[in-house]
Amino acid sequence: MSFLDNLKETTKNLGGKMAETASDLKEKASDKIEIEKLKMKISSAESDIKSVYTEMGKKLFEEHPEYLEKFFTEEKGKIDELKATIAGLNDKIEAVKTTVGKVEDEVKEEAEEVKDKIEEAL
Repeated sequence: MSFLDNLKETTKNLGGKMAETASDLKEKASDKIEIEKLKMKISSAESDIKSVYTEMGKKLFEEHPEYLEKFFTEEKGKIDELKATIAGLNDKIEAVKTTVGKVEDEVKEEAEEVKDKIEEAL
């Protein structure tokens, strides 16, 4: 195989690898967007928890401080529900991060392979 044929083949392979890499990078960007969306949901849930705490305090101290247990049960249930939501969203973030890390490693390996093939061809 001549140098030009080898260069053509390497260039052809490089084009394919570049297309795969572009696709992987697009998927990685999509995953990072998903993580940011999940983080926004967590922030919203945490804000909702603060609102519930505020409402609890208002009711207990302004209306019926002597009935703390009566009002606390309902609000505690809301807070527990929101905390469970946050835990679930954090689990999703970790799952996406794991996927992103694997894709990053694969892209790096493929880039090294392409680099090595180009260096061999030259």
